[in-house]
Amino acid sequence: MVKTHILDVPNNTHPTWYKDKGLRKNVYHCMGLCLCVFYLGYDQSLLACLQSIPQWDEYFDNPTGTTLGLISSALYFPGIPAAFVGSWISMRFGRKPAVWTGSVLIIIGAIVNALSRNQGEFAGGRVILGAGGAITKVVAPALLQEIAHPRLRPVLASSYYGWFFLGAIVAGYLCLAGLYIPGTWSWRLSCIAQIAAPIGVLLISLSMPESPRFLANKGKYDEALAVLAKYHANGKEDDPLVQLEYNEMVLALEAEGGENKSGFRDFLRTKGNRRRLMMSLVMASGTNWNGSGLVGYYLTPILESVGISDPIKTINLNNGMNMWNLVVSEVAALYVESVSRRTIFFISGWGMVITMALVGGFSAGYEEKGNVNLGIASIPMLFLYYGLYDIAWMSIPFHYCTEIQPFHLRTKGLALFVAMQTGSNAFNQFVNPIAFEKITWKYYFVYVAINLAYMAYFYFYLIDSRNLSLEEITLLFDYPVKEARERAAEEMESHVRAGLLRRGSTAAAINALYRGESNAASVSSLRLDNRNSVGEKA
Repeated sequence: MVKTHILDVPNNTHPTWYKDKGLRKNVYHCMGLCLCVFYLGYDQSLLACLQSIPQWDEYFDNPTGTTLGLISSALYFPGIPAAFVGSWISMRFGRKPAVWTGSVLIIIGAIVNALSRNQGEFAGGRVILGAGGAITKVVAPALLQEIAHPRLRPVLASSYYGWFFLGAIVAGYLCLAGLYIPGTWSWRLSCIAQIAAPIGVLLISLSMPESPRFLANKGKYDEALAVLAKYHANGKEDDPLVQLEYNEMVLALEAEGGENKSGFRDFLRTKGNRRRLMMSLVMASGTNWNGSGLVGYYLTPILESVGISDPIKTINLNNGMNMWNLVVSEVAALYVESVSRRTIFFISGWGMVITMALVGGFSAGYEEKGNVNLGIASIPMLFLYYGLYDIAWMSIPFHYCTEIQPFHLRTKGLALFVAMQTGSNAFNQFVNPIAFEKITWKYYFVYVAINLAYMAYFYFYLIDSRNLSLEEITLLFDYPVKEARERAAEEMESHVRAGLLRRGSTAAAINALYRGESNAASVSSLRLDNRNSVGEKA
């Protein structure tokens, strides 16, 4: 076989994305999808900072313990069924309608929050927010990966969840401003401002293309090819990269079978799908069950436990942590293709174990001996812990669990991912304040043990997905860990070659495509053969 990596194939775009019109539009649309996770970061920072605003505490009768846990978890419980609704909408009507549905629900929930008059109404607004957020979290990562240029896809997909911290920063500063606003608008302003991001998503999505894989799956092959050509080659349909993408996409969809043959039970039917499912569920739970939820949602009581209770200091520390997290997670995304997924997770995991143990030790010293210096020393450890968390757990899980799923299982897998993440987060946010209130510093060591368990699982089952096309990555879990990368790439090329030969393409034309030759006759011949075969199928 003639072996050429998809990123080495000639392409009618500038090597620097911001100097290319088509790529600028592509990045703009992908950044719009990144705003879908803005709401969750905004909410986490909002709830943490609202606890520092005296007017909010007084208005809602100083919620603590179980009550605070219920208000926190109200965002997550509706997200479990809503995630499956999002998957269904995206497969039936398209990725974009599902994004619209979720964004509108987030807007409604934010308005209810801002106008709430009691704890019940405030929790009710969070229920609506949670439902809308779960829908967008299922669909936005899938649409982003399916429209992004192959050269930009890994970085854009890895930067997706880092936008969580952009929302957290905005909420933090609005809450800081709220300390100087009299009356209930000290907190209502921060709540109503949550509508900004979903409105931005709606506006950006007006010019956003539908997923070419969704279009091809519905038999709209010409539209699918046009989308790839417009955003990946400035409108050139016979571009070698576009042709390779198009052929891999269409033939992979045909190999998967029709949509009516796909269901959630498919995750249990083959060993590869069971491995994909387990990896998704482990990563989904890990985003919350490694201590990040404890630090993020309950920063205020954590700081109080080490002697820092001034509202302005608390909010400034919260904002500083979110800025640190944003920078670290986005820088990590830029280099996501430079280091293997396995290495990143092991560096992150061991670092989190050490820093979490140190935070627990410093907090114990403050609580047991009243040593203020030890209490203060835990603060930089929290920053270091989160930086280590960011390099793996912010950049990889959504990216990885989206790309390893075949098209017909992609949003179904994301629905299960979001449901697991939501359920574990809801459980976490209900249990964390109660456990932290009861056993204080000892609770940190529970997460030390959990992080060790995650590292053990990744050691045996995590497969590196760097520098492969999206269709190649979907095959990784069908093979043993050590040989998965090579065999997945070989199978995809073999499958595409066989499919094109069945359609009458010549071996010379196929070799030209895989060599990335811009020979017009070869590429045009392949395109014409595909058009004919597509017409027969449609």
